[in-house]
Amino acid sequence: MTHQQASTVALIKRIAGIVIFIPAFISTIISVLKYLVVPKANMQEMTATIMDFLQVIIKIVRQYTSFVEYFWANSPVPNISNWFASGSVWFIVIFLLMFVGLALQASGARLAKRVYNVKEAVRERAILEAMNGDEARSFAELEKLISIPNTSIFAQYGQLYVSPIFWGIFIYIILYMINRL
Repeated sequence: MTHQQASTVALIKRIAGIVIFIPAFISTIISVLKYLVVPKANMQEMTATIMDFLQVIIKIVRQYTSFVEYFWANSPVPNISNWFASGSVWFIVIFLLMFVGLALQASGARLAKRVYNVKEAVRERAILEAMNGDEARSFAELEKLISIPNTSIFAQYGQLYVSPIFWGIFIYIILYMINRL
């Protein structure tokens, strides 16, 4: 891939990663908030008081975030007792999309950094070539010789493999504890 193509791919990956991450993040947060206000069967009085307070707070948040009404209406509510229910499966898919978006953005950032380093090295090489005199190659000629390999999102181990497991366990524990109240 040429220098210009690599720059374009890096920019597209970064933008696509952000475009995937932001809606998935908003949907995940709203799904968890919606889960908090789902009525629980065997609540104690203290828990019911706290849940009523949370319900009021979440209604206020929903009132002042009307610009994300689409997410409030369509975000799936996870079902802790049945992970194969439709809402739970969609919650997991959207949750994982957050990390795919982060991995795409990180892949684009890594490629952009690689392009920048290669461009700096070509500039330095062009300066050294200019010192040679007559047989010196120009910046454009040196740039044509470069082939930059693409970076895969699957190489982003932290964002794509470790983070979803860590955050998934953390969110599961939180939802399980809330369900036990």
